[in-house]
Amino acid sequence: MTRVVVLGEYRADRLIPPLVRAGAEVVVLGFVELSSFLGPEVECGKLPHDLTERDLLLLLQGYDADIAIPNMNSPGQEQTLPVYARAAAQWRASGRHMLVHSEEFATLATDKVEFHRIAEQRGWPVPRGVICHDATTLRAAVAEIGSPVLVKEARSESHAGRCFVARDEPLDRAALDMMYPVLVQQAVAGEEFAVELITGPSYTVTWPVASLGMLDSACAPGKQARVEPVELPDGVREALVAVIRDIVNTYRPAGPWQIDFAVSDGALHLIELNGRLGGLSNMSWASTGLDPHLAHVGAVLGHPLEQPRTAQVALELPVYNEAVLPAAPAGTELKSFPGNPANRVPYNAGYYRAVLRVPDSRAGEARDWLLGLPPGTLLIDSAAAVAQLTRAMKALKQGGAPLLRDA
Repeated sequence: MTRVVVLGEYRADRLIPPLVRAGAEVVVLGFVELSSFLGPEVECGKLPHDLTERDLLLLLQGYDADIAIPNMNSPGQEQTLPVYARAAAQWRASGRHMLVHSEEFATLATDKVEFHRIAEQRGWPVPRGVICHDATTLRAAVAEIGSPVLVKEARSESHAGRCFVARDEPLDRAALDMMYPVLVQQAVAGEEFAVELITGPSYTVTWPVASLGMLDSACAPGKQARVEPVELPDGVREALVAVIRDIVNTYRPAGPWQIDFAVSDGALHLIELNGRLGGLSNMSWASTGLDPHLAHVGAVLGHPLEQPRTAQVALELPVYNEAVLPAAPAGTELKSFPGNPANRVPYNAGYYRAVLRVPDSRAGEARDWLLGLPPGTLLIDSAAAVAQLTRAMKALKQGGAPLLRDA
């Protein structure tokens, strides 16, 4: 029987069932105890916080693993991706299997300074930025670029290691005391978008492009109404596809990844690259019917992946933890994603996310439902959610074509 070790607990409840159905023995290693959550058929263990390449290989040998699945969570596990990449070659040499990004791609996904440097080198569109190695060059970079700017540590966890400096605001200790090197980058105004992808030996598939809402100083798009699918201006779409193809051909991703980007004044601005699935996968699942986590398992097991097709609108809503949503309107589907041991973020954020799945024939009912929600249910005004729903319906009716049409 094949023995599979999942490295990280992130949404393991969605990874495990297809592995068990495939007849695998499954071990999940994470930062929290998951035995009571995942059930007796899954062995659970602890993943060290400071993991080295040697530690990883000894861990996999100790569990007698045939297949290892990197499954990074944030916070705490993203920076292990280069370790997994370096260990993979030795692991494969022993006749075992690990679907993991190349070390070059892993570096781009975990080092914001290196990502910016490579982007400028290869002509990928990124906001204007300067790499700084001390406080003196940091001050000079802010003066050169002109505020507002974002100051970003090279290696940091999601929603950490960054500081927004408003217009005409002096640098405070939070920015000056960051771990150098840092990237001082123009804070572009506009709308934030993202797309999830999975790359295999001879393919890259994409889920629909998602709107994360307007950029703001909080750098927290999860607090806004998010939606799939949305249409991009033709020039932006073409530029994004060109970047994706260059990344695939040059840096060899293998498995799931995500691009965050902005559109400002009709132009593409890359924000960051993630080497894992993240907060989009609930919407991606709802809009296409194919859960990216399930597709991830399929890629690991060597199953061919078909390009997901957009079937309905997926509208993701930020809901206060204590709020209870009313039943969804007829013909739609509502699924809540509160925190659980395999996805602890909603516990700490004060809100959870719910996804409303809406076919094009039920847009009116969904609109009325949103406008009728009691005050104090959503973190946002219902009108903002209606606006996102309306634009997504337009995109759906236009066909919801995949980003990579020839994938």
